[in-house]
Amino acid sequence: MGSVKNGYRERLVVAVDVGSTILRCHVYNSAAEICGSAEDKIKVLYPCRGHVELDPEVLWEQFVNVVKEAVKDARIHMSQVAGLGISTQRATFITWDKRTGKPFHNFISWQDLRAAELVSSWNSSLLLKAVHGSCKFLHFFTRRKRFLAASLINFTTQHVSLRLVWVLQNIPEVRQAADEGNCCFGTIDTWLLYKLTDGSVHATDYSNASGTAIFDPYLMSWSSFLCSLLSIPLSLFPPVENTSHSFGVVNPSIFGTPIPIRALVADQQAAMFGQCCFDVGDVKLTMGTGTFMAINTGNNLHTSIAGLYPLVGWKIGNEVVCIAEGNASDIGTAIKWAQELSKC
Repeated sequence: MGSVKNGYRERLVVAVDVGSTILRCHVYNSAAEICGSAEDKIKVLYPCRGHVELDPEVLWEQFVNVVKEAVKDARIHMSQVAGLGISTQRATFITWDKRTGKPFHNFISWQDLRAAELVSSWNSSLLLKAVHGSCKFLHFFTRRKRFLAASLINFTTQHVSLRLVWVLQNIPEVRQAADEGNCCFGTIDTWLLYKLTDGSVHATDYSNASGTAIFDPYLMSWSSFLCSLLSIPLSLFPPVENTSHSFGVVNPSIFGTPIPIRALVADQQAAMFGQCCFDVGDVKLTMGTGTFMAINTGNNLHTSIAGLYPLVGWKIGNEVVCIAEGNASDIGTAIKWAQELSKC
């Protein structure tokens, strides 16, 4: 079983991608060749109009099963896995009790619209207009791009920020736990890492953090200004680590052996890295559930007044690669809907 050369068992890498539609796992050898694979369809819940959710326990079970099936397909032992990397859809989040590890609610998807009224209210508020004016003033005198970016802030339902505010306002247990310092926030990568390490690691990487719109890519930290503006406790958020980092070890009870977790990365940034868009000016276009265009801007954050937004692409060692991105959500969903209509 497995690749054996001169009595040596080859060590392989397992990569898992948790997309909006498909959960997929590949096993790669040292030549970056796929030796085994498995996939499963993401089970999306629509509990009421505008609400889009994922059951965390179902997703966890799917994750574990798809890894086991891919390793089985590669005909290797789990002990041959040298490392695990995880790519995930961005801005889908959950909160849970720090003491028990029990979720307060399902994952709230990046496609969810429950915060639409909050978004509309904030975008038309005098407070946000005052923020815009103040930041324009500061940018005029300092010429700092951070203030220019802040002067252009407008919320959307894709942002985690106001969906998280909705949770804090509508789920009393979350508000109470947050006020007591007993609430953990996490995107999908953070939750999976927490589960894989049996609750010992609460962390994320820069690419996933910047995709929440609560992270300040200019300061490379969670935005204390935005959290103060929206009354979100900073204590909720996980430490942010490099994209390539020793995140911990999978608890042996899950796969029968400890497996090092070596990388966490957001899906669109992972796609850009996978397409070898390493040079400034390289452009990637992904057409999946949504359509995402991104351009490599090197170590400089691009502050656009034309609709693109700056993100951290990845951070490896001391190198930070930034991207400017634009998107049109639900393109793939609309095409699938049209295909279903044609069958009627």
